[in-house]
Amino acid sequence: MNLSSFYCSCVALSLTLFSLTPYAAPLTLTHQDTHVTINPSDLSMRWGNLPINDANLKVGQQPQQVVDIRHPAPNQFNWRWEPANIEVSATLDDALTLSMSLDENARVTRQHPVTLRWFDLPVEDTQTLLLPFSEGMRVPTDHSQWIDYLQASRDGANTTQDLKMPFWTAQIGRQYVSYHLVTATNNRLSFARKHDKLAMGAVHTFTPLNRHDPFVVRVKLGQHPLDGAKWYRHWRQEQHQATSLAQKVKQNPETAKLIGATHVYLFGRGPLARDDVKDWWGLKDWALNASSLAFDDETKAALGELSSEQGWFSQYHKNTLVNGINRALEETFPVTAPTEKDNTIKKQYQAAQQRKKWLAARAGQYLKPAEQWGQGLSTEMIDSLQKAGIRQLWLGLDNWMPAFYQPHVVEKAKQAGYLIGPYDSYNTAIPRGVNDSWLTAQLPDAMRTSCAIEQRDGNLKKGFRGNGFYLNPACDADYVAQRVSDIIKYGQFNSLFIDVDATAMAREDYRRDTREVDMLAAFNQRMKSIVNRQAVVLGSEDGNSLTTQGIAFAHGLETIGFGWRDEDMKSNRSSPYYLGPWFPDNKPAFFFQSAKVKPLYQALLFDPQYRIPLYQVVFHDEVINSHHWHSDSLKFTNVRAERDLIAMLYNVPAMVHLSRDEATSPSQPRIRAIKHYQQGFMPIHQALWDKALVDFRWLDERGRVQQTQFSDGSTLTANFTDQLVGMSDITVPGKGLVAQLSDGTQVVWSVSE
Repeated sequence: MNLSSFYCSCVALSLTLFSLTPYAAPLTLTHQDTHVTINPSDLSMRWGNLPINDANLKVGQQPQQVVDIRHPAPNQFNWRWEPANIEVSATLDDALTLSMSLDENARVTRQHPVTLRWFDLPVEDTQTLLLPFSEGMRVPTDHSQWIDYLQASRDGANTTQDLKMPFWTAQIGRQYVSYHLVTATNNRLSFARKHDKLAMGAVHTFTPLNRHDPFVVRVKLGQHPLDGAKWYRHWRQEQHQATSLAQKVKQNPETAKLIGATHVYLFGRGPLARDDVKDWWGLKDWALNASSLAFDDETKAALGELSSEQGWFSQYHKNTLVNGINRALEETFPVTAPTEKDNTIKKQYQAAQQRKKWLAARAGQYLKPAEQWGQGLSTEMIDSLQKAGIRQLWLGLDNWMPAFYQPHVVEKAKQAGYLIGPYDSYNTAIPRGVNDSWLTAQLPDAMRTSCAIEQRDGNLKKGFRGNGFYLNPACDADYVAQRVSDIIKYGQFNSLFIDVDATAMAREDYRRDTREVDMLAAFNQRMKSIVNRQAVVLGSEDGNSLTTQGIAFAHGLETIGFGWRDEDMKSNRSSPYYLGPWFPDNKPAFFFQSAKVKPLYQALLFDPQYRIPLYQVVFHDEVINSHHWHSDSLKFTNVRAERDLIAMLYNVPAMVHLSRDEATSPSQPRIRAIKHYQQGFMPIHQALWDKALVDFRWLDERGRVQQTQFSDGSTLTANFTDQLVGMSDITVPGKGLVAQLSDGTQVVWSVSE
């Protein structure tokens, strides 16, 4: 061998030995004028001089060694972590893309998944976090209350259901660094306090079901707080995941009825309402002595003590009598439990008609005409809404039975130009006798057991509030499709609200080897199949970005659930923060009783300086979102102005709950509130429903005056103070909003009527 050949052989050997030796020096990726430095042993990263990830790489609890480094291009490095046997690729173009995959030698079992801690927020350098929990939270990282709140309520949050879109943005210096989880499943976030600042971490988990799926994350710099949301919106469009509202209107013209509509839930499911009774004493005597209806002992005792000699019939006794008759009618004309061959929807419709006919024939002299009956759905309610001049509404029923009792009222609502649909769900199945009034969960026993999700520990996943089981959405799809079809057929609905499907409630199901990403796909497929087979406008809960296929509207993101474990809110009836009990059925206090928001939640969740329209940047012209039905626009008295103005600023609809007694005339407070919302929201939304939200800014230092801008140049300016705010071209009233639309129209709206 000559000297030259010997030298080349030695160099090759040394490079081979070097690549198999643990490595700790930083690697620099270059793309045009951009340089990103990564330390592969701890995954600390800098974009130029800007820190974008702190050093804290762990697989399980174990640090890793770096071997087999490759540098196929100036903008790419590949390597492997050992002993975890994870292959890593880092590529820089317009964004930094990291891809991490288990190789075939990696060991992962049901009881021992592989957890990869890959992200730690650069705590000392980060000023603000923008998090899509709900519409969007703006969190100063040195704010002690925010640190405590996130640590107590969001530590361990997942990035499918909890994080409403799989990205977050950190303000680091003058830059906004956005982290997009292309692999949105099997991730958890952590929040903690570190040196009196907010620390945030992220962990990805490889399981036996997803072990062959790479974990991919992208990082990009921006100059504006909304840049991360705009980047994600563009990515969704590139991936063909976005379907605009304009396209949905073209596919189903009924969708246009959502434009400018306030969203209203109607409560009360029985055939008879208190307002349907003409003769209380005659009805009471007939019911107890001549009706053959079977009343429970409590009802008989309460009504038996009454005598016409007293001369008055209390509200309590009126409710007792009406509710007792409604329950007894259900027992007189029962419906059998559903089976896989018979979902009993037709039988429920027939039973509703029988109950109504039987009662009218035997007790009609004590009641108004049967066509006027109804608790949450009645001719009187639709008449009052129309007389008030309310033209655009989505009407939601808490189940389909009111429509089965009064099908002519559904037709009347549709003729008025309204969308109307029931709440439905296929997420939880419960056994007969647990809560038979929860109709959506009344699914066949065979389906409840065979479709139940099997967890990693082998147990079946308990259903909502611990009842029954949660179901795999891919299971028994034909049964679901037929029941949905029958509900729409017998209810004659033009809309449907299917609970949970759009919450991105992803889980692994070891019974069927279902990955989290497979479950998301099954939810999307179910929603798409409904709109493809049925001529209904579909909505669902939350509208999380991973599960929006098929839906035109969603409820949940503008006011999220909070304080679930707060005893004052849950059970302390003497507290001003008590939300109320879940009864009576025709008007549950939980939905109608006013309450105050505790100072902590008021300060963090409803102060406009901590809100940012991340979701609307992505979805304004795709999915119409509103509040969660637990918290309609009128629920909280001490944050109503802030909630209303934020909704108007983001151009999203109000939500108002109605019961029969709240809708007997156009002058009643809740109908006046709907009309007031319509006067501001409808003309603005009719101009902007198909436009993108492209800019958001503060017009003062504290965020008390804020402005949004849309893709046609229209601007909405909200004033959260009590004083008039004058600007060069407009004056915004206290607690008010001014819309300057691109066609020159100006709309002025104030919170107070």
